[in-house]
Amino acid sequence: MLTPSEPITVTVSHRLGRAEARRRIDNGLGSIRAEVAPLVRSLDYGWNGDRLDFRASVMMQTISGAIEVHDDHVRIEFNLPRLLHMVAKRVVGRIQQQGAALLEDKSTRK
Repeated sequence: MLTPSEPITVTVSHRLGRAEARRRIDNGLGSIRAEVAPLVRSLDYGWNGDRLDFRASVMMQTISGAIEVHDDHVRIEFNLPRLLHMVAKRVVGRIQQQGAALLEDKSTRK
């Protein structure tokens, strides 16, 4: 029998402050939900302070995790079932890309 693997952790730095980073994540949830809709059977999430807990059902497998918003970074931790670990590198890369774009400080751009 397979045992659960260690959680996968992704950290995305930002310069927005905690409140603005949380606001952007909250506003981005709709587009994230729409993007993953073809792959995800169910997606449930809820805020508890500055922590967003989530649970998704993908390919009859459950993914659970949390997003913790800090003053200068966001920490995303999730558990993938062994079956989905084959795509872990792609998932982590995608999270880093989208997280950086979502939390980009546009005030420093010229």
